[in-house]
Amino acid sequence: MRKSVFQKHLDQLDEESLREELKTLYGKIDAVRKHYAMELGSQKDRKRHFEKAKKEIQAKYATKSYRRPRRPRIQKIYKIISDVRKTSVFEFEMIDIYLFNAEEGINFMNRYRYYSAPLFNSISKTFVKALELIQSNMMHDEYKARVEKIRDDSIRDRELFNLLKTEIDKVYSE
Repeated sequence: MRKSVFQKHLDQLDEESLREELKTLYGKIDAVRKHYAMELGSQKDRKRHFEKAKKEIQAKYATKSYRRPRRPRIQKIYKIISDVRKTSVFEFEMIDIYLFNAEEGINFMNRYRYYSAPLFNSISKTFVKALELIQSNMMHDEYKARVEKIRDDSIRDRELFNLLKTEIDKVYSE
C-alpha cells in the first residue's frame, strides 16, 4: 500500500475511530508497543531497554576458548544496533550503544589477539557514528574521557589507532 492511500484512509477516519485503530495496533503489533514504551516511558524504562541491548551485544562477543576464540557475530551485532536505533526516541541515546560496541570490539581484539576486517570495520564504523552524534548534539565534554580511553585501548592495532585518532581530532579540535 502506498503512503498516499494510507493518508486518505486516515483522513476519512474521525477521532474516535483513530483511537480505536491505535488501540488495536498497540494490542497486536509488538513494534507499536515498543515504540510507545520508548516514547511515553520514563528515563528508567529507556535505560533498561539500552542495558538489555548492551547485554545482547556483549553476548555476541563472548567466547569460551582463549586458544581458538569464536569469531564475534558482527552481523548479529549490527542487527541489534539497528533494532535499538529504530526504537530510540532521541538520537543522542545511540551514542552510548555505538561506543559500547567499539569498547567491546577492542576488548575482544586485545584479550584474544584476534584481528579481522569485519571486526575492524565494526569498531571503526560505530565509533565514527558515535563521534558524529557527539558533534551534532554538542556533547563533547560528556564523552571525551570515554572516547580517549577507546583510542588508547586500540594501541595494539596501529591502523585502528591512527584511524580513531584522526576521527577524534576532527571532532575535538574545533
